[in-house]
Amino acid sequence: MTVYFRRLALLAVVISVTTGCVSREEVYCHETSYAESMYLYLKNDKDYQKQIELMDTYFKEATASGKKVAPGAYAHYALLKSKVGRDGEAKSYLEKEKTAFPDSRRYLDSSMSVIKNNNQANTNTAASSASDPKKPVSSKAGKGK
Repeated sequence: MTVYFRRLALLAVVISVTTGCVSREEVYCHETSYAESMYLYLKNDKDYQKQIELMDTYFKEATASGKKVAPGAYAHYALLKSKVGRDGEAKSYLEKEKTAFPDSRRYLDSSMSVIKNNNQANTNTAASSASDPKKPVSSKAGKGK
């Protein structure tokens, strides 16, 4: 009788292990345009509009497939929007990322402060250029000391 229970226990373990390995449906969209956009950005490609278009394609594919947007996609899109001067849109996409992935809140809050500081620096540079058009704008502002 103990042999029977041992075999039954062994069978239960085998079934548990093998059913735990069943593949699950993918939750996130894996459309390649997101990876391509990220690759171009990391390669220092300055054609941000092309990268934005790739991300637009990614978001459309995610919506069409009914899958979630991958972690970091909204944040990457926000970065690209910031690069082309659309800081309002960048902030809204950082908020989307924080809503979709609350664990990234601390990092994204620091990213938002960087965008805010960049806006202030750009505004200050533009204002100083406008007040003294003969004065060249220094690219080394804030460096040194």
